[in-house]
Amino acid sequence: MLALEPSSVAGAVVSRGFGSTRIRSLARVPLGPGCLEVSAFEPNVRRPDEVRTALAEVVGVLGGGSAPVCLVLPDGLARLGLFDVPTDAAPERYARFRLMGSLPYPAEEALVDVLPLGHGRVLAAAVRRSVVQAYEAVVRSAGIEQDRVDLAPLAALAGLRRDAAPGPPLTVDLVLGEVAVSMAARNGAEVLAFRNRRRDDGPGEGERLRLDVERTALLAGDGAAPPRLRVLGPGAPALVRDWRAAGRTADLGWTLAAPATMERVETAEMAWLGAALA
Repeated sequence: MLALEPSSVAGAVVSRGFGSTRIRSLARVPLGPGCLEVSAFEPNVRRPDEVRTALAEVVGVLGGGSAPVCLVLPDGLARLGLFDVPTDAAPERYARFRLMGSLPYPAEEALVDVLPLGHGRVLAAAVRRSVVQAYEAVVRSAGIEQDRVDLAPLAALAGLRRDAAPGPPLTVDLVLGEVAVSMAARNGAEVLAFRNRRRDDGPGEGERLRLDVERTALLAGDGAAPPRLRVLGPGAPALVRDWRAAGRTADLGWTLAAPATMERVETAEMAWLGAALA
């Protein structure tokens, strides 16, 4: 799989077996400032030649051969919503109906996908077609065959949901992107509330996110006790350490097995690996 963020192109080859997922190889190539800028309205790839070169370099390091890849796009592209779908409605069509009035571009330009959550509930995402096509075009120009496209927050939440602990206390999954952050409050595998906003990673971010977690728990109808907190994405390990030092309970969303040569890799920094776990 390949993941694009404003700061880098990254990729991983993973394998499954005996109930676990293992990283076989991992690569990351940095991008220059302004090379890729996340926007929901206009093409994000501002300097295609540099992105194409980085993609080719990542694939070369991974040694994944010519197999089609899963392309994971960054948080901040999509309008997201948590919906209960009527029993007589198609989930994608109903999600489109609910999201269309809030889009900052014509409805016919939207691509809509849903993550089924069980019991008729879905997490829906609408992305502008031209934005996705620009990513796909630069991948093709690098000679890479694409299998499917995922969004980083949906991929992460799907992977976290697979390992959801049953029963109380309430769990809030915090998925950090470079430009946006997503929060899902759940009771076991049942998602009760979801929020998404732009990320402000300046001074005081930990306290702002703590308050956001509390608000998300309140939306889920449980503000009586601190929720269990799982954190993924850029800056997740440092954030968990700071919260623990302040006496709060927080855990990394996952730590995936890696070869001995990759012992120092913080897999919790890579929320996009959820695409391999879902």
